[in-house]
Parts: sequence; structure tokens; C-alpha cells
Amino acid sequence: MKKIFAALMLMFFGLAAFAGPSIAGVDVSDSVSYGGKQYSLNGAGIRKKLVLKLYVGSLYAEKKITDEKDVLKGPVSSVIRLDIISGIITSKLMKETVQEGFDKAMGGDTSSLQGRIDSFIAVFSDEINKGDSFIFVSVPGKGVTAYKGDKELVVINDDKFREVLFTIWLGSDPADKNLKKDMLGG
Repeated sequence: MKKIFAALMLMFFGLAAFAGPSIAGVDVSDSVSYGGKQYSLNGAGIRKKLVLKLYVGSLYAEKKITDEKDVLKGPVSSVIRLDIISGIITSKLMKETVQEGFDKAMGGDTSSLQGRIDSFIAVFSDEINKGDSFIFVSVPGKGVTAYKGDKELVVINDDKFREVLFTIWLGSDPADKNLKKDMLGG
């Protein structure tokens, strides 16, 4: 009986070692797959605004990175996943916040990309609920594919747009410095 119990415990803890971390109640996967490519978890953390916890942000990449330039300027394909953990997140709030992120990332002049930004922001048009997830797959030289859950919503074939989008979370003045640090594995 002791051998069976020991074997069960070893199996349980052995499987737990392969599971990703749990952050704010979100089970973060060790890896994800999009477009036939496998991406490994690079890092994850919580996006906070004042004392509010808004979402869990996770960065996945083809290889381990610590320098955001590998993602922003290429050559590393990557995925940002946002898991909504707050009921205060609404479609309107998300649209406004993401537009502000683009404004900040582009120094206040979004005119050159505004049409693409509008197409991207439409990803947040439907009602947003706690537990929803948004996934942005970045392929240098190609652009970004955006999903809500498993549903592909938009493909934007523009490398400059891809870079600016990921600058919102990984740029020199990100939406949340602690989240950026966590996503880069720090």
C-alpha cells in the first residue's frame, strides 16, 4: 500500500512539474502553438492599475529572450496573451486603453497606422467578461494575428504595426513596468 501511495505521489508531483504557473487564478500554460509554431512561456505577471488587478499578461516566444528588442525588432516570433481577471474591464475601457497605448508608443501621432489600429481595436468590440483571453501572435516581417479565445478575429499584415503593438507591453515606456519585467522573465 505504501508503494502505491508513493507511486501516486510521485506521479502527481511529477505531472505538476510540467504544468505552468498559476497567477491570480489563471493557469498559465508552459507552451502554446499557433500557425504550426510552438512557443514556450518566457514570463508572465499581473497588469495592475493603482491597486486593481486587471489581467494576467503572458509572453511566449520561439526561444528564451531577456531583451525586448528580439521581439520588437525581430527576429523572434512571439505571442502575448491577456487573461482578463477583473470584472471592471469593459469593451469601451479596453478600446480606450489600447488606443492610449498606441498613442504613447507612437509619441502621440498614430496617423500613419490609425486604419490598422482601428481594425485591431475592433477585436475588443464584443462584451468582455472575466475569464476572457486575448492572444496576439507576432511574426516579424509579416504582422500580427489577434484572437479572442480560440477565435481568430483579425490579421494585420504590417510589420511596423506589429512592432508598435508589442511596444505597448514591452517598449521603453510600457503600460506596466513590473508586467514587462515579469514577461521578460525577470
